[in-house]
Amino acid sequence: MKKKRLAAMLLAGLMTLSVIGCGSSGQTQTPDNSSSENSSAENNAATQSENDISGEQTTIQMWYHISPDQAAVLLSMIDEFQTLHPDIKVETQSVAFAEIKKQLSIGVAANQLPDVTLCDTVDNVSFAAMGAAVDITEEVEAWGEIDNYYDAPRSSAVYEDRYYGVPYYSNCLAIMYNKDIFDEMGLAYPTSEWTWDEFKDLVAKTTTPDHYGLTMSLIKSEEGTFNVLPFICQAGANWDSLNSDGAKEALTMINDFYQNGYMSKELISMTQADMCASLFATGKSAMMVAGSWLNTNIQNENPDLNYDVVLFPTNKSATSLIGGGNIMMMKDDHKAAAWELMKFLSSKENSLKYCEDAGYISPRTDAVAESSVWQDDPILSVYTKQLAEAMPRGPHPKWPEISSALQFAYQDVLSGTSSVEDALNKAAAEIEEIK
Repeated sequence: MKKKRLAAMLLAGLMTLSVIGCGSSGQTQTPDNSSSENSSAENNAATQSENDISGEQTTIQMWYHISPDQAAVLLSMIDEFQTLHPDIKVETQSVAFAEIKKQLSIGVAANQLPDVTLCDTVDNVSFAAMGAAVDITEEVEAWGEIDNYYDAPRSSAVYEDRYYGVPYYSNCLAIMYNKDIFDEMGLAYPTSEWTWDEFKDLVAKTTTPDHYGLTMSLIKSEEGTFNVLPFICQAGANWDSLNSDGAKEALTMINDFYQNGYMSKELISMTQADMCASLFATGKSAMMVAGSWLNTNIQNENPDLNYDVVLFPTNKSATSLIGGGNIMMMKDDHKAAAWELMKFLSSKENSLKYCEDAGYISPRTDAVAESSVWQDDPILSVYTKQLAEAMPRGPHPKWPEISSALQFAYQDVLSGTSSVEDALNKAAAEIEEIK
């Protein structure tokens, strides 16, 4: 397998851990090394394993970083795959979400990698730039199904106009709101046509001694970037234009919320799961910047909470950012067998089944169109609409460094150690050097 640039700087950047809006349970999972062997004697003529002619069984390895419940769905699909492809054996290994990027980076250096792995959307391009992910452009184009994907998830698998992965599951952010708080205050619920001015007005009005107007993660990690960057994009800017008027407008709004007490001061150290559990799910916040996976958290923590979700308010746009995961090939030793597995797991039918069962949104538009959950569920249907307007974070080979520059900027502003303009100008200069 070709290794283009195993530069120490890139490897160090990849080993910077990021807990993103992926819907991970955060549990530490021990390697299960589970493999499903099938006694079926049938051969599938469509199998393109390297060992078709000899009749020998090809063994490939797949890593994943999802929760045990989500993994149960994945493993059942792998069992089905092996029934259809008896000449391919799939060994699986569970790695904790917070560790998988580090373990893959170590594997790159030691030349000990799985054939296939799940990865965070923001990491796919980073591994591609290192030469650690396999170029599967020819396979993807021959497959003929990549046009059935939403633009943002699809772009997360592309580096220099070549495919290095396939989107596997998606999510995005929108605004959840507590209906009881709005009812008690005699306020109309926000609608998908609301503007930033209306948003700012409601955040102020719903702040009382009993509850905050808004909750969003402002922690110095990828979760904070995931929450802050959508507002910058809605104002017409992005990570590569942080010294623009739009970026300054967005961060000024967030800082005003924070300094005026419309948000809890503890949010600078809260993860998305923590803020949901301690603030929104307990009725201590009227609104929350929330990922679709937090719907499950709320159902577990406070199933009686009377809440709903609405698209982001509009400034120049109402865009969100995507989270989720891709399937990435890390070795081409058994490329045909590895691609058969990736293609099987990414089929419309399996994408629909996995994402529905695991609580995500399929990155495939054709799967979403056939799902009563994503079309009819009062919460998830809104996230499905938001996903259609979502953007990727980056993608960029040095995304961890870029994200870190933004994190320092908003934390310096919130802590009062820097003005909005100075912090964003500094971050923009740092990012220009990183690029």
